[in-house]
Amino acid sequence: MKSSRTMVRRALALFVVSGLTIAACGGDDDASPVTAPSADTSDVAQTRVDFFRQTASDLPFSEPITDVAAGKTLFYVQCSVPVCAEIAIGVEAAAAAIGWEFKTVSHQDTPDTVASAFDTAIAANPDVVLSSGNPREWFEPQLATLAAAGVPVIGWSMPEGYEPGDGISVNLLTADDYYFYGVLMADYAAVTSTSKNLLFVGLPVFPVLSLVQQGFTDEIARVCPDCTVDVMEAALTDLGVNLPGQIVSKLQANPELDFITYAFGGMLFGVPEAIEAAGLADRSQAISQAGGLLNFGLIANGQHQVAEVALASELLGWRAVDAAARVLAGQGPGSATPPTEAALDGYPDILVNGLPLQIVEASTIADPSSLWPGVDGFEAKFRALWGK
Repeated sequence: MKSSRTMVRRALALFVVSGLTIAACGGDDDASPVTAPSADTSDVAQTRVDFFRQTASDLPFSEPITDVAAGKTLFYVQCSVPVCAEIAIGVEAAAAAIGWEFKTVSHQDTPDTVASAFDTAIAANPDVVLSSGNPREWFEPQLATLAAAGVPVIGWSMPEGYEPGDGISVNLLTADDYYFYGVLMADYAAVTSTSKNLLFVGLPVFPVLSLVQQGFTDEIARVCPDCTVDVMEAALTDLGVNLPGQIVSKLQANPELDFITYAFGGMLFGVPEAIEAAGLADRSQAISQAGGLLNFGLIANGQHQVAEVALASELLGWRAVDAAARVLAGQGPGSATPPTEAALDGYPDILVNGLPLQIVEASTIADPSSLWPGVDGFEAKFRALWGK
């Protein structure tokens, strides 16, 4: 049996698969309330779920880069968890495809190591710097140095808007995006549950997951006013240790509970096995967001989880290089027009990032041992936009 410390490390690593770190998360307390849909709310939920079940066949934007700069040096400030290595694969391959030199250094996701990594990046005299998740406060002096030198910084998964400025050219995954993940999971729960008796399992130690939780609770109140919702908040140390038993207890105490939403994919470590051991395998279904191979395997095998709001890590690496090339060409980072199914008043930055988003189910998982690509053949599609 793995130790609880090992399980926590694995859960934390999978959490960062969503491109996040603890301090990189946050919400927009000043955002306007979401306007309730004018159409029947249950129809709105079903329409949104049906739309995001579709597999994207192309990138969400098609504007070519007018003048791709040649011979540039790209520096990726890389975090220490597996997803950053996955993103690095995409960044390095994209840099090679566009004709740039790729350099990188990793850190341990602490203020001192992040600052040191940015110092290393500055010493390399790059033309553009890429970084994910960590709050700008951890590298504010280095950010000022890069800005003074005219070096753009391309980021993602920061608690800011799409083009935050102040030294950061673009934030490819915004606070609005994370709120929307909660909305989308609420819609899925509302149209999937038979009993309308739901459980949301949150992890408020990560502020961005509070955003996901808020999106879920706001949306479920709109689209399923007859739903009964129990909100359970777990601690990080519960993952893979206490949480599986706590879920079993919830199911045993509430025979009507038939659908569980987890704030992120890594929370499911050990849960399906505990449910099966308790003889409750057929009692409930589940969805999570920003998970990885664990979640794809559970869905493919029919073990508790039936859906995942998926993100594509390698494609994100290519999109980050694409944004860098656009910024260096003076075009801005580029953006996509969000579909109407993602439109929420007060949340203008949902899916403007040009990244695909899909509710992945068993029927759409081609290979549960492989990461979700987002768009098949995305590499060639980016090359076409770059004229390469």
